[in-house]
Amino acid sequence: MRETSFRPPITLTGRYVELTPLRSADAAELGPIVRRPEVTRYLRTGPLDAPARVAEVVRGLLDAQDRGTDLPFVTRLLRSHRLVGMTRFLRIERADDTVEIGGTLIDPDLWRTPINTEAKLLMLGHAFDVESAHRVQLQTDLRNERSQRAIARLGAVREGVLREDVLLPDGHRRSSVYFSILASEWPAVRERLKAFLAPGWEPPS
Repeated sequence: MRETSFRPPITLTGRYVELTPLRSADAAELGPIVRRPEVTRYLRTGPLDAPARVAEVVRGLLDAQDRGTDLPFVTRLLRSHRLVGMTRFLRIERADDTVEIGGTLIDPDLWRTPINTEAKLLMLGHAFDVESAHRVQLQTDLRNERSQRAIARLGAVREGVLREDVLLPDGHRRSSVYFSILASEWPAVRERLKAFLAPGWEPPS
């Protein structure tokens, strides 16, 4: 990967969603989503039930973007431009041609819709086809079985568990489940995701 890989501004556009660069002003629109406890239950940040905390997290992500380690996006419905979540590239290792996709939050009212599938298709396509990544990893809390199923559904390979590797704000020691997709596996994963999206979907107004 080049030194200029995964640098803003990058916008990724699909049939249903558009991933646009995170801005400080997006904190207000993110607030109603991240205040819902089911969204932040397994986040490393802990609860985000105050506007100041949301703004703080957004500032931290933008600082990481400035350092070149992260590239955060907000997820918007393409038709209405409504903000429905966020996601990012992180742990960008240009020398090793590796990157992680994570920090994904979606309005729970839109869980089990094509939004996450298309967002992952866009991000994986950018990582492998544009930035020439060799390996893309994803991880989640061992307790978060819904997230594990969603990652496995993408076609990612479950690699293993790092036991109690993260101390969360509530004192819980999280164990992290790691998955990955290699460049050689990407064509099959791409076709798999396209097949999931083929039936079509009518986004909410």
